[in-house]
Amino acid sequence: MAKELSGAAKRNRIADYMASLPEVFEVVEDNLIDSEPVIILQTKSRVITLYCDEKGNVVEDFEMLDGAGSKEEFLLKQEAYNAIRAYYNDYYTGARIKKSSFEEGVIKIELADRSVTLTYDAKAKLVEETDRAKRKPKEDGPAKAKEENKDMQQLSLFDMAPPKKEEKTTVLSTDSEEKTSTYRKLLEGTIVINTCNNKKYKVKRDEGNVIEVLDKDYGYLMMARADLIVE
Repeated sequence: MAKELSGAAKRNRIADYMASLPEVFEVVEDNLIDSEPVIILQTKSRVITLYCDEKGNVVEDFEMLDGAGSKEEFLLKQEAYNAIRAYYNDYYTGARIKKSSFEEGVIKIELADRSVTLTYDAKAKLVEETDRAKRKPKEDGPAKAKEENKDMQQLSLFDMAPPKKEEKTTVLSTDSEEKTSTYRKLLEGTIVINTCNNKKYKVKRDEGNVIEVLDKDYGYLMMARADLIVE
């Protein structure tokens, strides 16, 4: 019979799962220090409850917020995003991501010679890949003019690329893969206070929205940054 996971092991699994969520979230209720750790999160569209089952697998229960669509619609978006993310990890790991949108179900990748767009066909259950070659730098002199003439003779109206739209600088949405944190990184050894129980802890590792701390009674715990203040 398999040994039951400890509370600390379950907390670590829940923390890893939280780090993999494609949405930005805030902690609504943090009960990770319990023997059966549970945490409740809220994103812009849903309320999520995370806990571990008897086998140690993280279970995600959620309800949609009013006006955020149905649960079935969300699960379709989740299926699409998980599929294209897995495809990226299999074939383009490390490539620069230009855009990553959970809502739109798309990942755009920037390579040296081309741009790749990944989307998902829900009916066929397949990831679709669209490539677009980058334009080469223009050459100077007679050779350039000759080459341009040759290109114009070979191109039809339907082959010509549409005019490039003016790019505007926008603030990245919550779906963007390239989010930046406004939090100051907490160094190992920093003393913090949990505002829920007013207890002091020593920082072990800063993982962004989740902080690993040392408790003299329970050992290493995972806590939400929003619940912690520096002493």
